[in-house]
Amino acid sequence: MLRTALRPRWLALLVVVLVASSAMALLGQWQLNRAREHRREPAQRAEQARERATPQPVEQVLAPRETFPRDGVNTRVSATGDWDPAHRLLVTGRNLAGRNGFWVLVPLRLADGSAVPVVRGWVASPSDPAAAGPVGSGVQVIGLLQPSEPPSQRAPGQASGLPADQVDRVSVTELVNQWPYPLITGFVVQQAQTPATGPAPSLVPAPTSDPGLDLQNLSYAVQWWLFAGFGLFFWWRLVRDDHRGDLEAHLDAEVPDDVSSLVPVVDEQNQQR
Repeated sequence: MLRTALRPRWLALLVVVLVASSAMALLGQWQLNRAREHRREPAQRAEQARERATPQPVEQVLAPRETFPRDGVNTRVSATGDWDPAHRLLVTGRNLAGRNGFWVLVPLRLADGSAVPVVRGWVASPSDPAAAGPVGSGVQVIGLLQPSEPPSQRAPGQASGLPADQVDRVSVTELVNQWPYPLITGFVVQQAQTPATGPAPSLVPAPTSDPGLDLQNLSYAVQWWLFAGFGLFFWWRLVRDDHRGDLEAHLDAEVPDDVSSLVPVVDEQNQQR
């Protein structure tokens, strides 16, 4: 089979098939990118509209223990209350402009006794002055609402191994065990604070969500990839058929032309028996 495949005509055809299959694979990748863009563009426009909208009081959008609204991501909200610097936490493993660092997470106590987890911004290290808990009462924070992150997957009783003032997720299910307040099922990424107090960390860009894929373009991508695979399969079938033809010709050459001449010999042997 390998010797058949290495014949010049099949090697030449293989080159043509590989070029065509590569082009089809690239077309499939292009359609996949279009599938992402077609779903991302309207989703980005909707999120940008929410980001530029007049902020709504967070109490009107999401109350403590309520399910996070389906269209609540990146909703612009406002919250007025008092900072609680004693419960400030640093969220590890957060990147900004290619640099690894921490989010500064602080509860903002509201008038009704509940609290809103607020990501004030990003710092490069815990020693940064902006990493300290903010001080101030009657401050107004404007930011973008985000759903709670899933809790860390650990065995029962297993500790995170982090310092007491650090966490690896903004998970409300874990924060309720650390903060003595009823919490909303999400957090706010701060955009502005009035009045400004103390050194402020670098603002965190608005998180973006993955809107999925456009099914029509995705189907086109799958078709191109199937065509690419079929081209290679078609070449293999041609080589296999050529190889089988060679085998049949070889077997035919080993069979005597006059098979009937063997019949009298066989009959004579049967009579002797």
